Amino acid sequence: MNNFKYSLAKKGKWICPECGHKTFVRYVDENGNVLDESVGKCDRADKCAHHYPPREYFQDNNLPMPRMTATVQSSLPAYVPPSYMDPGLFKRSVLGTETHTNHLVTYLGSKFDAETVKQMKHEYYIGTSKHWSGATVFWQIDQFGHIHAGKIMQYNPVTGKRVKDPFNHVTWAHTVLQLPNFNLKQCLFGEHLIRKRPNNGVAIVESEKTAIFLSGYIDTFVFVATGGCGNLNTALCEPLRGRCVFLFPDNGKYEEWREKGNAMSHLFQRLIISDIMEREAVNQGDDLADFLARWQWNPATFSPSFIDLGLQQLK
Repeated sequence: MNNFKYSLAKKGKWICPECGHKTFVRYVDENGNVLDESVGKCDRADKCAHHYPPREYFQDNNLPMPRMTATVQSSLPAYVPPSYMDPGLFKRSVLGTETHTNHLVTYLGSKFDAETVKQMKHEYYIGTSKHWSGATVFWQIDQFGHIHAGKIMQYNPVTGKRVKDPFNHVTWAHTVLQLPNFNLKQCLFGEHLIRKRPNNGVAIVESEKTAIFLSGYIDTFVFVATGGCGNLNTALCEPLRGRCVFLFPDNGKYEEWREKGNAMSHLFQRLIISDIMEREAVNQGDDLADFLARWQWNPATFSPSFIDLGLQQLK
C-alpha cells in the first residue's frame, strides 16, 4: 500500500451516516483519493460530531496503518502556539456585564438570589458583547490565566434557551474582531477555577450556561464545560489529571461520553459517569440545567432525584 497521508477533504460534503445531514467530510489521501465512503467526520460539532478516522478504519479491517514517507513527514507544519485574547478587551467585557443588559444574567436572576448571581458573574467572568443585544461572552481561561478565547452567544432572557432563529447566534470574539492569524486552541470553560479549588471534585458538562447554573446549586464541586459534545478529549482534560471527575452528558450523549471517559480514565483519581439525563430528560437533548430548572430545588431539602445524581459518591 502506498504511504499516503490522509486528511479531511478541502471541499465536498456527503450525507452523514449518523445524523442524515449533508455535512459529512470524507478523508482523502495526498492525491485527493477517497479512502472509503464511511471514513470521515460530520462538521455538525454541537449536534452530531460523528467521526470515523482512518486509523479506526484500518484497525476494524485488520489492515496495516500506512506509514508516512520521509517527504510527507518533512512537510508537516511547524508547531504554532495558541493565540491569546487581549486582557484589556476581556476586562471591558466583564465590566460591561455590570452596566449593560445581559440576557443570560437576566435569566439567572429569575432563578437565583442577587448574591448568588453576583458570585456566578465573579467566578466565571461572565462577559457582555454588543455584537448582539444582550449577548453573553464565555471567556475560556486556562489554569495559568491565559485567555484562550471568548465565545459569544445569545440567550432568551425568559427561558434561558439559546437563540437559534432565524440563525444560530454563536460566534467568537476573535472572529468578530477579525484578528489575523488567530490560532484558536480551546480549553475547558471554568478551567481557571481548578487551581483555586484543589481539593474539590470536578464535574464536566457540555454547556457553559449549565456549568454556571449548577454552581448556584452545589458549592462542593468545580463545574467546567467542554463547550460542545465533541470537544471532550484527553488533551482538553489534561489539567484535571489526578482529580476526582464526574461526567454529566446531555440526553442522548451518554454512550459517547462513557466511551470517551473510559478511554481517558487513567488521567483521573476517580471517574464517575452519570446517566441521569437518559432517565430524567423530558425533551431530547435536555441537560442537567433543564432538569434542575424544572425541579425548582429547595436548598433546605434533598430530593431523591437529586441524591440520585451521585454527587455524594465524590465527597
